[in-house]
Amino acid sequence: MSMSCEEYDLRRYIAIILAGMPGSGKSLFSTVAKECCGIPVYVMGDIIREEVVKRGLEPTQENNARIAAELRERYGSNVIAILTIRKIASENPSKDHIIIDGARSLDEVECFRKVFRKTIIVAIHSSPMRRFMRLVSRGRSDDPRDWDDFVSRDMIELSRGLGSVIALADHMIINEDLGREAFINNVAFFIEKIFGVTCLKSCLDQIFHRKDL
Repeated sequence: MSMSCEEYDLRRYIAIILAGMPGSGKSLFSTVAKECCGIPVYVMGDIIREEVVKRGLEPTQENNARIAAELRERYGSNVIAILTIRKIASENPSKDHIIIDGARSLDEVECFRKVFRKTIIVAIHSSPMRRFMRLVSRGRSDDPRDWDDFVSRDMIELSRGLGSVIALADHMIINEDLGREAFINNVAFFIEKIFGVTCLKSCLDQIFHRKDL
């Protein structure tokens, strides 16, 4: 199976590449962008979860990590980025701007830079304790079971190079003490400024009350 970053020509698109530690607020950012601002969103973690399910496994943190490691070992460190690019090319979104949620290494970022007309790296930062509390409240099947599990997962993410992506981001959004409503409004303002779109206020209010984000 061919695996090349330049397999498809997606230079019509401007892409926001979203990076952040688990629980920082990437899912909330992406949901606001997609549901309230009409921006196509592609979640790199979904690519892994889809592969896990395809193999007949439960999408737990352990299975996700194992399958992701197998893919990277077999096809290279940027394989998830390439699979994301393939999905975008197959769906061919009509708008000229998209968001990719979940870059974890500079190799992935470089892959995206070869394909899109412009890439904008956006990092979301929150403290470890704040992130842990969010993940525990969210309760997704691949979220950490306890603090030790959370720390172990952080170390895995950092070992892949996520810290370098965050450090070299074009924009940093802090999701710490402002509160959920303020963060949602900040995300909408940011997307409107970058892409020149209008986000629906009524939708932002609905997102605020959702418990799964």
